Amino acid sequence: MSTPTSPGTAPQGDTFRHGMMFVVALAVLTAIGLVLPHGDSGESFRGWLLTQTLFCVVIIALWAVVIIEGVLGLFFSSDAWSARLKRLLLTSLLPPLRMVTASSKPRGWLWLPGIGWKPAGEETSEKLEQKLALPMVVLTLLVLPVLGAELTGGETLENHPRMALATHLTTCVIWIGFTAEFLWMVAAAPNKLAYCLKNWINLVIILLPLVAFLRVLNAFRFTRMLRAGKLLRAYRLRGLWTRLWRLALLFNLLERLQQRDPVKYCAALEKKIADLEEELDELRTKLEQQRSKASAAVSMDPAGIKEASQGQG
Repeated sequence: MSTPTSPGTAPQGDTFRHGMMFVVALAVLTAIGLVLPHGDSGESFRGWLLTQTLFCVVIIALWAVVIIEGVLGLFFSSDAWSARLKRLLLTSLLPPLRMVTASSKPRGWLWLPGIGWKPAGEETSEKLEQKLALPMVVLTLLVLPVLGAELTGGETLENHPRMALATHLTTCVIWIGFTAEFLWMVAAAPNKLAYCLKNWINLVIILLPLVAFLRVLNAFRFTRMLRAGKLLRAYRLRGLWTRLWRLALLFNLLERLQQRDPVKYCAALEKKIADLEEELDELRTKLEQQRSKASAAVSMDPAGIKEASQGQG
């Protein structure tokens, strides 16, 4: 089991400040989730929200709070200024990261809501995963009614504003939950890159709506320069990303449900290992066959042997 990055006495104080900034960062994440395209519903609501001056003012105000608090926090840390400035830059560019880091955050420590300071590392990562396991399974199960509403409603879903809004808000909750969990787990993981590679499907679930949103924004920005066909292709591509997002959620749901049953999950892992070992045996067999063919070809070609000996000479 890995040791904390910065062993020693846990930091004290700043509970109110970190708690307040957690709420601010979560509010920014929620605002982002509300305007992202998560499916075939909510277009009217998203369009209306983006035109509201108050919504834009709130986003800017929350962003400013994160930046100002980050600048002030530079003077409450004891590590190198380069590390403080790096954390400030990250939270200024991506305010939701303020949930898991701050310019004044002691290196190797995490502040968890309702828990306090915990050392980053394998032990904290495992405890956090255990606490989040059941809530995340319940959250992932919400994809089933969303899929049901979108598949049964189809193009007529927007003709039922309340159902469309409920579907959009539900998908927002799913995306916000996955994003928050991923940020916390990456922050607590002893090897962040290994965690990202292992949980790539979660990363796909988080990034697909962002990519779709940026593509649509780009399409609208250059509407005058683009032909109608290109704009239509942009929407079709967003629809493709939406379907991929649903598939990723379903795949994640199956994985999480399997992990809730240790016996079935062990059986699935054993089958996966057996399949990989079988594939490895096949590759070794092919390799031996190719080596035999190569040896036979060299032995039957005196010129090749002569050239090889001359090359060695």
